[in-house]
Amino acid sequence: MTLTELELNAFWTALVGYSIATALAMWALVFRRKPERTLLFLMSTALLLHTIAIGARWVRVGHMPVASMFELLSANVWGLMAAVVIGYWLLPRMRAFAAVVLPVVIMVMAWMLLPPMEVTALPPTYDTIWLYVHIAFIKLFLGAAFVALGLAGIILLRAANLGRDRFAGLPADSALDETAYRCMALALIFDTLGIVAGSIWAHDAWGRYWSWDPLEIWSLLTWLAIGLTLHVRASFRTPPVINSLLILGTFVIAFFTFFGIPFVSTALHKGAI
Repeated sequence: MTLTELELNAFWTALVGYSIATALAMWALVFRRKPERTLLFLMSTALLLHTIAIGARWVRVGHMPVASMFELLSANVWGLMAAVVIGYWLLPRMRAFAAVVLPVVIMVMAWMLLPPMEVTALPPTYDTIWLYVHIAFIKLFLGAAFVALGLAGIILLRAANLGRDRFAGLPADSALDETAYRCMALALIFDTLGIVAGSIWAHDAWGRYWSWDPLEIWSLLTWLAIGLTLHVRASFRTPPVINSLLILGTFVIAFFTFFGIPFVSTALHKGAI
């Protein structure tokens, strides 16, 4: 089997696995089933296959596959699914969050299939260790925020009286809120480290740490939004619903930063990583 065949077989099988896992998670929520071991195994296996696909492409093209829009979206689907798997494993009493956020993964996955899968050369400015450090921290940031989004989604659905009985077996909103708060605190730490690493990379690549281009501005807004979310909860003791709305708004800003700016920016630094 060639590397191309390995990549394609693993990639498409992983996407099928993600789709089945999403359907199973939503079915379990609606019909109050708990196929937790099956779902964890399915998500983990699909994630492993996706990892193999990315690894095979990496070896085949000779560099980290982060140069094209397809590769960008594939890496982000991988990162979001990794966060779901880790959160599903570490938060056994709150596993229903997966049914809330997996449809977002499917949406990004569908988007990923639109651009061509052709290989693109890596720009010379990407030839630095700080690229890997920057990407790693940003993936950790998005993952932590994604788990917080799932927990916040449960609180908001309960508040809207949508599926309240299906979430009855979960911890109280206060417990979900506390866990979401901790996830957002991790997100702030990882985002801060990611911005610092990105600034060092920018200095190596373009001779400046910060130039106020669109991605850098929106990255700063995302960082401020996370800080505001944490500050409001800690200072004003706001109820879980308000905190959840802040988490939702913060994730929307983060989503636009990493998935919207590359399409509207004409600056050199477009964020296609």
